[in-house]
Amino acid sequence: MKPFKVSYVSLGCAKNQVDLEYLIGGLTDSGFETERDPSKCDAVVINTCGFIESAVREAIDNILLMASTVPEHAKLVVTGCMAERYKDDILKEMPEIDFVAGAGRLDEAAAYLRGIAGIDKEGSGRVITNYPYYAYIKVAEGCNNRCSYCTIPSIRGPLKSRSPEDIEAEAKMLASRGVKEIIIVSQDTTKYGRDTGGPDITELMERLTSSHPDVYFRLLYLNPDGVTEKLVRFVASAPNMVKYFEIPVQHASDKILKAMARRSDAGRINEVFDMVRALAPEAFIRTTFIVGFPGEEEEDFLRLLKFIEEKKPDFAGFFPYSPEDGTRAASLGGAVDKRTVSARMRKLQSAQKKNTVARLKSLGKTLFPCFVEKENDDFAFILEGRAIFQAPEIDGGLYVTDGTAGKGYGPYMCRINKIAYPDVYVTLEN
Repeated sequence: MKPFKVSYVSLGCAKNQVDLEYLIGGLTDSGFETERDPSKCDAVVINTCGFIESAVREAIDNILLMASTVPEHAKLVVTGCMAERYKDDILKEMPEIDFVAGAGRLDEAAAYLRGIAGIDKEGSGRVITNYPYYAYIKVAEGCNNRCSYCTIPSIRGPLKSRSPEDIEAEAKMLASRGVKEIIIVSQDTTKYGRDTGGPDITELMERLTSSHPDVYFRLLYLNPDGVTEKLVRFVASAPNMVKYFEIPVQHASDKILKAMARRSDAGRINEVFDMVRALAPEAFIRTTFIVGFPGEEEEDFLRLLKFIEEKKPDFAGFFPYSPEDGTRAASLGGAVDKRTVSARMRKLQSAQKKNTVARLKSLGKTLFPCFVEKENDDFAFILEGRAIFQAPEIDGGLYVTDGTAGKGYGPYMCRINKIAYPDVYVTLEN
């Protein structure tokens, strides 16, 4: 029987990526073959993000590109958040699509493809789509926060924590496959377990880190209202917890935070940053900000700039506000014009660059772990990878200019010999 070949396109965040990895693993186990060239496939699955307008545009562009690339007989399957958000309209508006399965229902896409291919076997498993030394575990789905700008609760539903036993089994599976870093994700990781009365996120991580002492663990998506002293002390003390706090704060003006319906005011955000600096001084802090939220006046912007200059996050992402259909913020007045938003973004990014460079310089000749991923595309003698204080794809990269990488992806110990924001050049020491 001729193999049924499927191509895959993954868009959006790590949480979407995990969903797609399970779909690929299940289909592969059923007997499907992964085809990297969509022009040779029998079907293509596009797993979409639909959180903000730019993600929707990216998804549409990819759908149209794949529709013009795949063979005439190939099926076009769209899954994920955009498919969930616009499920009532997407098939009518885009006749190129053959099948739609929304967020959390990728099993429907698998069943559809098995029917098309004439395959009865239901497979299970997971394929890691990034470099195989790291993988994500999604500990919960959905969110109970109701931020006024956010579409996630309407797409993903309320918080639903996974059982610790399921998570422990997944970590064991990944560790057995040689994964060296497990990254914990959800829509709001600090709220893990609150819906079930089970272990909280700190207790879960105590179980995981003690069971897998040779694996690094990293936490992402820690809303400030859930960052506790208990959690910070644990991250600071556990030897295989990455000293890294990803704390999205979105703004520093109480007026804007209130309009955003965020659960933390500026005072609480300051307390959290100060607590991390005091209890885990070696830790890196990453955060994110929305710029140009409706009603953001010059005074609000200056509060945000002051926060960056005073609290000095080590890494930060800045996103222009995007009004999203169905959110409360979309109906707010006081829109900020695009030129003003762009000017504010530049000033904030300039201030943040100083913070990041200063923090990297402060490391001096300190030894720290890193991973090596590949040879540079232009210069084979330069290796590329990631420092332990860099989360994948968002915090810059690492370039090895001296030393030998003799044990695969690593980890290795290294020292910085040059900083080229946001990247670091290092010498391997082992």
